[in-house]
Amino acid sequence: MKILLFLITAAQLVLANQIDWNGGYRFEYLSIDRPSLATPYQRKEYGMHFLYLSPRLIVSDGIQVVTRFDVMGDGGSSYNSYLGTVWGQGNTDAARPSSKSNTMGRNSTSSMIRASQMYFNLSQENASLIVGRAPFDFGIGMSYSVGNGLFDHWNSNRDQVSYKMLVDNMVLMPFISRHYDDGYAQGSLVQDEGFLVLYDNKQTGNQIGVMLERRKASLASNDIPVGNTTTNPSAIGDAVQGDMSVQKTNFILGKDWDSFSFRLEAGFNSGDLGIVKNGQNVKSTGYGIASEWNFKNASSWNYTIKTGVASGDNPDTTDYEGFQFDRNYDVAFMMFNHRLGTYDVLRSAVIRDTVNLNVGNSPDDEAISNAFYFAPVVKYRWNDKLDLNQTFAWAQLMVSPFAGGKGSKELGFEYDIELNYKIREKVMWSNQLGFLFPGAAFKSETVPGSENNFTFGFATKIGLQF
Repeated sequence: MKILLFLITAAQLVLANQIDWNGGYRFEYLSIDRPSLATPYQRKEYGMHFLYLSPRLIVSDGIQVVTRFDVMGDGGSSYNSYLGTVWGQGNTDAARPSSKSNTMGRNSTSSMIRASQMYFNLSQENASLIVGRAPFDFGIGMSYSVGNGLFDHWNSNRDQVSYKMLVDNMVLMPFISRHYDDGYAQGSLVQDEGFLVLYDNKQTGNQIGVMLERRKASLASNDIPVGNTTTNPSAIGDAVQGDMSVQKTNFILGKDWDSFSFRLEAGFNSGDLGIVKNGQNVKSTGYGIASEWNFKNASSWNYTIKTGVASGDNPDTTDYEGFQFDRNYDVAFMMFNHRLGTYDVLRSAVIRDTVNLNVGNSPDDEAISNAFYFAPVVKYRWNDKLDLNQTFAWAQLMVSPFAGGKGSKELGFEYDIELNYKIREKVMWSNQLGFLFPGAAFKSETVPGSENNFTFGFATKIGLQF
């Protein structure tokens, strides 16, 4: 590792005329009293810490190589994310020697450094070419979020080739990205091909755009979860039988005024998933809509309303109607952020690890799905350093997770208080307290032991960027 770091440093000094650095660090502590909403409580309590360093090598005018190194990143989780390493993570090897005993030892285990981004950027007067593993985003982050927020845990990095053209306030960008390739042979891959058109006028606040994207997967690389839903809750079909080809269409619309602004993003899926269910081909027909309405004034009080909908997979049909938002897009502290209840109410298991993780030992890996939500936020700016935010989130299921439409669709409501203290420039301390009053949708006669009891959670986190 030391030799590798030396070679990287030496290459930077030789090839680059200038190196610009940026990065960030965060520490978080979280506790949720009763995520199961039943008995046993399956209480969650953990801390996480995370550091990233992003050097930008300026080779010459208009030519850059951008990288990002994650230190103590995503240690031991089932996701390729920015979650960070659990605070207190010890030696987990079952066959570890006594010299690595967590009980008798005097030090913590070391963590590896990962490279989550590395891409070449060629900038021209009105265009730029990106080649490599780079972040990808669109709109307000409903479907794609790069994870640049101070406490974002997720990213949309992808191996891509994209060419962004700027014509006044218009952005045109064709792109191709590859999510999986079996190796040197041709054919076994998962790939996106698309085109983005966006009008974004920073002066007037007008924004309108569309992104067309087709994801393709060959038969050999089509790994959509299938099988028996009793043993594999993530399964959405019986078996894989062919290639996947799904068209994704997203729209963004926005406008700013002096006292009001709004953003609305909508996404629609259509196409063949390449799997069968009950002997019939399964098609993707999901949709999602997210909107943000901001009311601004000269006083210390400001208001935001977040409302939207994500379709859910109907167990009574053959097609897959499910749609999941990006995990970075949050509307509440616990709801749609952490797993809740004793069964898959939101029908979102298809994107989660259901083998190694459960409601009591998982991070914030839930997403908005199968629900309509309404979440007004009241923001009070105490002074230049202190903000107080209050969120009231209410939600209802789109479809019942049970065949025949059995059960309630009421998800309930949550009240959150968030206190943000700006310690100094680029350093933030945030504290959250949430109270969840679950609806009857979390309790079903067909799931023994399921309940919809009250729970609460607390989080404190400090983050900085440089």
